[in-house]
Amino acid sequence: MTISEPYPISAQAEISDLAFAGLRDALISMAQDHGLPTQTSGDDALTVEVPAFGEYRFSARARGVAIQVTAALPDRLHMLKEGITEHLKEVDAAAAQALRWSDAGSSGVLPPNVHFTTVESITPLGTDYLRVRVRTKGLKSFQDDAIHFRLLLPPAGCTEPDWPRVDENGATIWPKGEKALHRPVYTTRRIDHHTGIMEFDIFLHEGGRATAWAQQANPGDRLAIAGPGGGGIPDTSNILMFADETALPAVARILETLPQHSQGQVTLLTKGGDRGYPISAPQGISLSWIDRGDEQGLMARALSAHRSNPESYLWFACEKSEVQKLRAALSDSKPAPGTSYIAAYWSTS
Repeated sequence: MTISEPYPISAQAEISDLAFAGLRDALISMAQDHGLPTQTSGDDALTVEVPAFGEYRFSARARGVAIQVTAALPDRLHMLKEGITEHLKEVDAAAAQALRWSDAGSSGVLPPNVHFTTVESITPLGTDYLRVRVRTKGLKSFQDDAIHFRLLLPPAGCTEPDWPRVDENGATIWPKGEKALHRPVYTTRRIDHHTGIMEFDIFLHEGGRATAWAQQANPGDRLAIAGPGGGGIPDTSNILMFADETALPAVARILETLPQHSQGQVTLLTKGGDRGYPISAPQGISLSWIDRGDEQGLMARALSAHRSNPESYLWFACEKSEVQKLRAALSDSKPAPGTSYIAAYWSTS
């Protein structure tokens, strides 16, 4: 994949006393793990693209590494800066903390990807979901190339929550301890930028904090969200999708957005093979529902289908341990960058 998309917003930083070679190897490994395209220029430069969001450019200096981050929108620039700060922590925690960006001056403020919305309505959908409609302004980044976001839910009974703020190194400082926020990921099912209306669906499960919030929320309540995050509509017309209940809203959003001539298969895992969530697919895509007691399981089905159709886009989302198993099984034959999405939507631990 060619790295050529122009991104108009940028920020620069330099890391002193850190060898470029070691950082380059760690960054290439990170990019491979996330399926991100990379481009090298000899031994002293590396570019990593985060499709639709922007790109990183790293270059060697006499006593360190120069970083340039470019992005399409201000909130995406913030998320990319934050992302590289987090990855740098794994290589050199002190260097990550000392990182300073050329657009400094925004530390201590609310991150630009945090938005406050007002609940418009909450209505039942199917047998196990609630559809939440919220209204707000400033969601320009919520497009087909980034369909996920996080709810920011304060602890139950907390009337004066602490909200995140931007640190001097560009990272987000999240409240901890008794005021820590619950930050589950959800999918934008519909958004109208003209009216400021956004809808998303919550899968109801006993003990879930988002479930508890949705069952108690009322029109007029304030809801904080952060995003958008990674994962958008795949650029493909040939797809293999495997998902459990938690990922059905994302599956539905993708299927209704794919070209009508698309081909492929979709396998959905639910309790009892229940079809209570409304999903439709283009005519050329087969849709099947399986029960959680199915002996073959979702991961085995996904692996078999991918090996039989390696040219198809592979989309897989369910419980974390199943995702880890699939990634391990694909370790010797990873899909090319931009041809797969394999993500954990929840965890038993």
